[in-house]
Parts: sequence; C-alpha cells; structure tokens
Amino acid sequence: MTGTEWVAETAVGFLVRRLRRADSEAERALDAGMDAVHDLIVARLGADPALALLAEQAMVGPVSDRTVRRVTDAVAEEADTDPDFAERLRCLVEDLQRAERAVTASGERSVAIGGDNSGIVSTGDDATNTAQHAKASGDAVVYQAGRDQTFNDR
Repeated sequence: MTGTEWVAETAVGFLVRRLRRADSEAERALDAGMDAVHDLIVARLGADPALALLAEQAMVGPVSDRTVRRVTDAVAEEADTDPDFAERLRCLVEDLQRAERAVTASGERSVAIGGDNSGIVSTGDDATNTAQHAKASGDAVVYQAGRDQTFNDR
C-alpha cells in the first residue's frame, strides 16, 4: 500500500464515522476534523456515485467493503493527480489521528494517563491509593481511577 492509498483509506474511514455521527464525547471532539475531511472529499469527488452510495450505506447500516474500496480508490486517484489535495488530506488525517490520541482530564484533582503506564494514583486529602495498569496495542484512554476506561484496538 502506498502512502497515498493509506491516507485515502484512513480519510474514508473518518468520512464513514462522520456520516454516522456517533454521539459520544470523544466523537464530538473530532467532529470539526471529520467535517473538514468530509467537505474536502465531497468538494473533490462531487457527484461520484460511489460517494453517494457510501453516504447511503453509512446512514442505514454496515458499509460494504466494495463501496469503501471504490471511494478509497477515487480519493487516492485524486490525491495522485493533485499534490495540493494530497497534502491537505494528509494534514487533516494527521490532525485527526493526533486528536484521537489526546488525553484530557477535567475537574478538581483529576488524573489523565496516556500511553502504556502503570503506577499508583493518589488524589485528594486522605486518598486511598488505586493501582492501575493500562496496556493496549492500539489507542487507550484512562479517564479517572474507578471510572470508565476506553481501549480501542485499531
């Protein structure tokens, strides 16, 4: 797979997510970036039947591998013929990937842990030590000891 094909495939993955508009806090944080990928691809491919089919399938259920391949190939072809488009798309994809890996914590005495870590977390006066170990082969986010943990293996 060439670099252009990888960027196109990743961009189409973000496009499908944007079309489905998953309603979670993490997804809302990525909306602006996914909107930018969507707008760039739609402006470039216009009325491409594969793009219309992708939008239709994303709204009602699973998207077929064939449809994803068709749109990915169309995006890669455009990127191969227009270096400016390729660069804009690459930058948007990289920005989205950075945003997915972001670790944030909010609130008094919050703790944010990013990457593969293990250790003891103590917050607050007379806090009980909580040991956590988070390991993932893909992305991992630990929001706070004793709370929900999200691990996404890609």
